Amino acid sequence: MAFGQYEDDSAALFFNDHPEETFSGWIVRLRPKDPYYGSKPDWKPVLAETFEQLNVYDEMILYYLLFTINSTLSINTHNTYSEMNDVMKKYSFLQLSHLHDTTCLNVAQKQSLRDFFFFIYLYAHPVNDETLYACSWDQQRLIHSKTGIPLKDYFATYYDHYTTHRDKYADQIMISAEEIQACKALTLELLQVIEGRSSKLIIPSVKGLEPVIELINDVDGMLKLYKDDPSAFCQIIRDLLADAMMDMTLETNAGAGAKANSGTDTDNNADSLQLATEGDSEHFRLYRDYCFTVLLQNYASYILFFDFNEIRVLIDAFKDNPKECSIIISKMFTDTIFLQKIIRQQNIDLNEYPEVTRFFDEKAREWFL
Repeated sequence: MAFGQYEDDSAALFFNDHPEETFSGWIVRLRPKDPYYGSKPDWKPVLAETFEQLNVYDEMILYYLLFTINSTLSINTHNTYSEMNDVMKKYSFLQLSHLHDTTCLNVAQKQSLRDFFFFIYLYAHPVNDETLYACSWDQQRLIHSKTGIPLKDYFATYYDHYTTHRDKYADQIMISAEEIQACKALTLELLQVIEGRSSKLIIPSVKGLEPVIELINDVDGMLKLYKDDPSAFCQIIRDLLADAMMDMTLETNAGAGAKANSGTDTDNNADSLQLATEGDSEHFRLYRDYCFTVLLQNYASYILFFDFNEIRVLIDAFKDNPKECSIIISKMFTDTIFLQKIIRQQNIDLNEYPEVTRFFDEKAREWFL
């Protein structure tokens, strides 16, 4: 399989030998009949012989869970709503891989965050309510609560069934038996990440972003730095923001200069030079902005989740520069719905934090005030 990109910048994992099929998409033609539609269902689940406790409603939920997990390796950018959901789902997937090895949090704290991240992971897909609350944890195993079936066992049996009976489903299955088994291996690997039973995922380091990437890849390191030297932690945020703001200033000045001096050979040569370097710098900017988002959401998830009053530390560090403070606070509150959920879940009254809300931009005010 290999990743391919659509015209709208969405991406999916395609089969090399069947370029019209994707890892997450080929099972759509095997979707169970909807038991909620039409008369009372009079059929049995495909895997009823293996899982006798399974009914057609459970089968539909387990299909949704399988599709949700497989689509972790797709990117949706159809609109702003899709982009935010994608960010939240991928972020939660990354953090679920980190939690088990985190030593700065106690068992209860890790369980609380695991529930939080798994909820967001499903919610951001998005799934319906039945699927959202369908699973529970048995230590580090996800279980379909109603039937007691471990997701690992169900998914493995699902792929094995369609591998063995592929000829029976020839009209629905275009990929080979070998490719079905490759999907099985990949799905189970994704599930292991979610359950915290694989090595933690790390994002690649890039020159110029080493301090922030080190904090993202090492939650313990981030928590220790924040505890021991919060000003050093805030300085990393400040440096990241300064870099981003410098880019915005340069782009604004370049645009103004181009308009004022357009038409000369010198200007045309400069434009060509700019285009030649634009691609690399754009990739760096996008990655930097991604890291900025992740670091701020880490602050929300690992620090404010347990003590929202810690936000006053961040405010104190940046209050002397209202523009910086507004950008940081508003971004942290509106890049995702994490803080929205934390505030509701913990019954936090933002009216008690005027020193925070005064830095809200228009979008944050619309969301929270």
